[in-house]
Amino acid sequence: MEAKVSNSRLWIWRLLVVIAAALMLYAWFQPWWTIDVEGFGDKIAEIRPWGLVTDERIGGFAVLLKGTEMPPWFGPFMWVFLGLLVVALLVALFVGGKDIFKLGGMGFSLSEVLVILAGVACIVCVIVAAVYASMRMKATFDVPLQGRAFIDMGEPLIAWVDTYLLPGFYLMGAAGLILTVLGFGRREITGEA
Repeated sequence: MEAKVSNSRLWIWRLLVVIAAALMLYAWFQPWWTIDVEGFGDKIAEIRPWGLVTDERIGGFAVLLKGTEMPPWFGPFMWVFLGLLVVALLVALFVGGKDIFKLGGMGFSLSEVLVILAGVACIVCVIVAAVYASMRMKATFDVPLQGRAFIDMGEPLIAWVDTYLLPGFYLMGAAGLILTVLGFGRREITGEA
């Protein structure tokens, strides 16, 4: 016998998923990393989910960032990734709660699977972004992902730089964690357990 889902509890779960999705979207449009270069200014370059964005103040020195940009296909790929996340979450809000597969002793509905996968995808996205950016920064400029370093690329670019992760990075990870928990906790929240 299948447990009856409380309509109001289901709407509470849906609202929580929408809030987590809104957090994910907010984080998506925020910069995730930046670099401040003494003598040029703050936020000279930023990493956003779809690639590297440079400030116009860097001018002709943008050529020094050659090799740090992402391949041309990366930006469109990331926008498609975001679109798939949003579609998965929208579908998850309204599909039924019947189990589509079992793992161990637990059954998972399509709704749960979609929300869990969206959450895990967000978490993997921030981990891959941090690891990849850290490797590229170290290899190209010998600059840490977060911290202070002295760069000497010849006159006039001899300066101290400060690099740091921004709230958008952490918010995307938090959105992923919240979505994953909501996916696993759907039955408890809706009263299906």
